[in-house]
Amino acid sequence: MAALKSSLWIIGSIITAALGMQLNCTTNRLDVCELHNIVITEYTDVSEWEFPDHHDLQFGGYPMSDDTTLVTAITKDVAEKLTNAQTIQMQNVSLMSFYLWEHLLGLDAAYNYLPELIVEPDTVYNLKSLNLKHNRLQSIDFIKGLYKLRDLDLSNNYLEKIDLSIFDAAKDLTTLKLSHNRIRIITTVGDLLHLPRLAVLMLNNNQLHILDASQWQFNVLQDLFLSNNRLSYISMCEVQSSFPRLQTLYLDGNNWECSNLNNTMAQLHQSSIKVINYSDHNCTAAVENICCF
Repeated sequence: MAALKSSLWIIGSIITAALGMQLNCTTNRLDVCELHNIVITEYTDVSEWEFPDHHDLQFGGYPMSDDTTLVTAITKDVAEKLTNAQTIQMQNVSLMSFYLWEHLLGLDAAYNYLPELIVEPDTVYNLKSLNLKHNRLQSIDFIKGLYKLRDLDLSNNYLEKIDLSIFDAAKDLTTLKLSHNRIRIITTVGDLLHLPRLAVLMLNNNQLHILDASQWQFNVLQDLFLSNNRLSYISMCEVQSSFPRLQTLYLDGNNWECSNLNNTMAQLHQSSIKVINYSDHNCTAAVENICCF
């Protein structure tokens, strides 16, 4: 695979340097335009390229195997060729850099090598859906300019510390997935963080010892995923105050103290919050099938 993609990079660079290219969709589906047999790197000259005028472009064919498509960088020059596209899908194409433009509504760049998105300061972006799971994110400072986000998936990255205040301006945010990272600390700087439309928050499979929700006001949150962390205690006062409409809570795979967990479960039942096990665990002590110590 590596040798093939290296060869494609060399061949593609030679071809694109020599002549222009009219790219065409390789699928007959009306809802998406698939593009194959393409090599784009940070050195590719796209000045003579013409991309299809389609609202939904898909580079490669993930999850199907596609050894003909390699897109390591979407530079500003490439982005200027794609401004008519409303959504971009480029999973598993070895992407390492992506320059975001204002009018893009949806980006699915999962299973790549992105450390961040390139955004311009003081630019208003219209992006509503962003999937960056399985990349190499260590920081998400670029989120500050994405005020219109509704669905955000940052799972399976290298995040260790999150300041949730970075989402303060994203008042339309509905789903936030931060699972399968290395998050040890979640902070909230400033006043109360109010996310009025957040319905799903996934923090499972991290390294949280403490969940401080005292500054959160997520009035419509329904599903909270906390499984497989290192939590030993949660404040029911914070749960009831911060998540007044919580319906389901995932708690298994933590370091719960049995007596605290027993009291917590009783209060959850009184609040009609359903506790669900995310996976099976072997343990010597448990409260309602949730391991404790």
